[in-house]
Amino acid sequence: MGGEGFFILAAMGLVVYALYMRFRRRELQHKERMAAIEKGVALPDLTDIEAGPRIYLLRGMIWLLSGIALSVFLLVLSATTQFPKSAEQRFREADTIARLGGTTEQIQKAQNDTGRQERLPYAVSLIGLVPVAVGIAYLVFHRVETARSR
Repeated sequence: MGGEGFFILAAMGLVVYALYMRFRRRELQHKERMAAIEKGVALPDLTDIEAGPRIYLLRGMIWLLSGIALSVFLLVLSATTQFPKSAEQRFREADTIARLGGTTEQIQKAQNDTGRQERLPYAVSLIGLVPVAVGIAYLVFHRVETARSR
């Protein structure tokens, strides 16, 4: 397992740990509320950061900036990554040369030409627009909720 496998496992471990801690916090809140109900005491307040409209601002900024970072990363990756021509592309070029009346030497050169490279399409970077759109939706919702609460 290489270095990237370690980072994937570490990221998964952090996510699992965060979810477990959130579960434990909710479980403790539940136990506290149940004890208050049994004793007839006023229920503790459940308002925390997740209940207010500020969480939508946070989520929107995270999604938006993550989407922008993903788009920039994929754009740079597509600009710098190159792949050798596929066999299908080489034979298609050789067939075109043959139909245009090229020599046998030119056809064989086109079939064996793996030195020329093609890039990853730039359109791949548009995948980052999905989290950007989610982030914008959260930010719009945050704006609407804060305006409505005033």
